[in-house]
Amino acid sequence: MSEAKVLFGKDNGFEFRIPSIVNADGVLVAAADNGRSGRDWGYIELCVRRSADGGESWSELKTIARPPARSTGSDIENTKSAFFIDPCMAVAPNGDIVMLVTFFPESKGIHNMKYLEKKKIAFTRFDGVKCPIIYDRDGNYYIVLENGSVIDKKKAKTAYTLKGIGELYKGEEYIGNIYLNGAQGKAEEGTETTFGAPLKSPKRSYIFLLRSKDKGETWSEPRDITPSILNETDGAFIGVSPGSGLTTEKGRILIPLYTENGTVCIYSDDNGETWQRNQQIPYTGNKDEWTMIEAPSGRIYGFGRDKGKIPATISFDHGITWAKGDRPPIKAPKCQKSALVIDDKVFLSHPSGKDRSDGVISLGLFSRDKKGNFTGIRWSTQEIPINKTFFAYSCMAKIDDSTIALLYENKPSGEIVFKKIEL
Repeated sequence: MSEAKVLFGKDNGFEFRIPSIVNADGVLVAAADNGRSGRDWGYIELCVRRSADGGESWSELKTIARPPARSTGSDIENTKSAFFIDPCMAVAPNGDIVMLVTFFPESKGIHNMKYLEKKKIAFTRFDGVKCPIIYDRDGNYYIVLENGSVIDKKKAKTAYTLKGIGELYKGEEYIGNIYLNGAQGKAEEGTETTFGAPLKSPKRSYIFLLRSKDKGETWSEPRDITPSILNETDGAFIGVSPGSGLTTEKGRILIPLYTENGTVCIYSDDNGETWQRNQQIPYTGNKDEWTMIEAPSGRIYGFGRDKGKIPATISFDHGITWAKGDRPPIKAPKCQKSALVIDDKVFLSHPSGKDRSDGVISLGLFSRDKKGNFTGIRWSTQEIPINKTFFAYSCMAKIDDSTIALLYENKPSGEIVFKKIEL
């Protein structure tokens, strides 16, 4: 086991949380939240680092998405910013990296739900396409078309156009951001901050997608995919389960999500261009973050966040429907986990102390009958110890058949380290 290396820390940013890592054809790509205050709100950017030599050396930190903000300050009570949070990456069959993240307009997100607008409709169908709705201060609504043009409730074209991440224009004049509070201000060239637009998006969570076609070197602008995967019963919150998604042997990308009502799995069969989900929820008794692996039979296993014995769920149809599974005989505090398969071995990283400490990787083995047919997972009492101090969110990726890349939070809301695990 290699020494732990600080990959995201104060030397190259602010307050880091939420690791995600994938192996894109030999290049390790690591992602994280880069926040100003260490809280789950405020000004939070998305950043990445890359390694082409199995984690021996890493590129400089690169910011790949910045949220609109009225303030980028580090005060823990600063809510004057929209924010990205909880990256989850997967490598598509065509080699692209797709990253899904949760996005909130200016607010504290789920940490102050009373400000989220549960009853305000965020999308409507127009000409067969689900389109965003934005509102003026009197409650009148407007529809944003695919090309960014804005029409009013009578379907008449307006002078408004939406560009980028919520940037609203009236003709050629920039008039503010739909994801921020406050009245229209004055544009100042070259500043990080902006101001609220006179038309605003409903305060709720949104799911955004970023794509890299060059192994994490460059990234697309974040794109809102919420309309394609939202259910009427989801309420004002649907969030990405951070870490890594799953690309199956048949080429389907699966990403774990969750709502107030239960866990959700979305899937794409075209390299992440379009997304679908089974509208039934919950999949399990677990309402929180979860992670997935694929067994040799094509069966998909999901592992949840709840404390005690880890909740488990199984899909027999490649992630469309799910059933409750047997809980692994593994105990952990309430915390996100990461799962990985190499050959017939299953690896599950998590804290093992009473709180978020004592990081370990639990071990499982795919079992088979005498005819070689898959029968389930046999969990071992052995574990790979990682550390004896703070250990929270983690993410694993395969480097090769005998080496795991592990990212984990080594300090509360401040530091993410990288370690190579030799099997």
